[in-house]
Amino acid sequence: MIRKFKFKHGFRQLSHLPRKSLHESKEIPSPKGLPLVGTTLSLIAAGSAPKLHQYIDSRHKELGPIFRDKIGPVSAIFISDPDYMRAVFNNEGKHPTHVLPEPWIVYNKIHGCTRGLFFMNGEEWLETRKKMNRFLLKGDLKWLENAAKTATDYLIENISNTTYTETSYIPNLESILYKWSLDVMVAILVGAKNFDRIQKSHHNDLEHLAKTVHLIFHTTSKLQLIPANLAHHLGLSRWKMFEDSVTTALNTAKNFVTQILHETAEEDCLISKMLQENLQEDLIIRIITDLVLAAGDTTAYSMEWILYLMSKHPKIQTQLYNDPSNTILAKNIVRESLRLYPVAPFLTRFLPEDTNIDGYKIPKNSLVILSIYTSGRDPKYFENPAEFQPDRWLRNHGGNFKQMIQATMPFAIGARSCIGRKIAEIQLQLALNEIIRKFNIISKNEGDVEMILKMVAVPSKPVKLQFRER
Repeated sequence: MIRKFKFKHGFRQLSHLPRKSLHESKEIPSPKGLPLVGTTLSLIAAGSAPKLHQYIDSRHKELGPIFRDKIGPVSAIFISDPDYMRAVFNNEGKHPTHVLPEPWIVYNKIHGCTRGLFFMNGEEWLETRKKMNRFLLKGDLKWLENAAKTATDYLIENISNTTYTETSYIPNLESILYKWSLDVMVAILVGAKNFDRIQKSHHNDLEHLAKTVHLIFHTTSKLQLIPANLAHHLGLSRWKMFEDSVTTALNTAKNFVTQILHETAEEDCLISKMLQENLQEDLIIRIITDLVLAAGDTTAYSMEWILYLMSKHPKIQTQLYNDPSNTILAKNIVRESLRLYPVAPFLTRFLPEDTNIDGYKIPKNSLVILSIYTSGRDPKYFENPAEFQPDRWLRNHGGNFKQMIQATMPFAIGARSCIGRKIAEIQLQLALNEIIRKFNIISKNEGDVEMILKMVAVPSKPVKLQFRER
């Protein structure tokens, strides 16, 4: 447990780590780079942006748990030590700020868009976040589970109805999971009892929305290697594709949310809870629109990684199938999958004050990047870290459970942790149980599927799976 922070010479410092005065502070290591571009050429040689997580991991192995690097125009301090990461969260301030995708910032500025919670800062963020915490993170969340179950029934039906031969694999798994992710969010918005009616009356809208959300992800990822402002000013086709996809998705999502806003009287749904708080309709629409857009790729790809890992470990499938009431096993499977394949392998914060962490000075407003891909695969905390071992999370398994928890934080911690954490955990565990109860998952991939970055962690090639009904 990280103890309270004490002030020393104007810097906040971990009280349980060795204290250092300003004169004793340690220099943050840094790799050798070139003027202006820093170590960009080294990253390109290592595989460019899709392999950023591996490049940073190799730098941690070379330089240690904290180092400073300049990659292109971005200068940041990278941290992989769990104690250091907790220190960052404890020093993030009352209104934590993080890095936003540059293409979205440019788009919002050009089009004068006022967005939802993810794009808020300051007091507006704090007040809105407090209200959303009450809805999605506190109290009895059985209503979330009921909503996720209703939507997951559609996922099972969708998989069952997909046609392919016994020697092939399901051809549109990614699209099916995107649709499921959206369905879960819609069920949460309108409630389990109303989901079927909304699903039928807005079928075409939901199909269109799922496709446009998926398209946003692909068009955004095409801009990760070029400054969005430059792409916009040059009128590049990839910018135009991104701009068109965002405009379509935002309009589709806003129209859908506006239509369903007053269609339900069910108490146990997110829309009713927000209306009961007397939130302005414009704010409700903005928040829900961003929730819908954010949920698409994160949970869809997390589920894809879980299914891939299960296909590679038939004994664990059998173990879960033989004990479907074993919620601990399902939870640990999800936890272990997110450790190996965190959908967001880096977490970002700008620290509002000069901060001293274990003698390392971090100046105010520095960009700090937490390398949870590296910490989650560190042999210091995980025996055989590359292996998929859900049982390692059992408290009596012999590992240091507390240290493992601190080394993996896929939803972040602190005030600005993921607002959708409970939703994601519930729907991933529930879908995993339901799929294993119905299907035997068989991998048809030749060789391993690697993790690459395209905004989030995605498979390096299509995940080829068969779902054979039991």
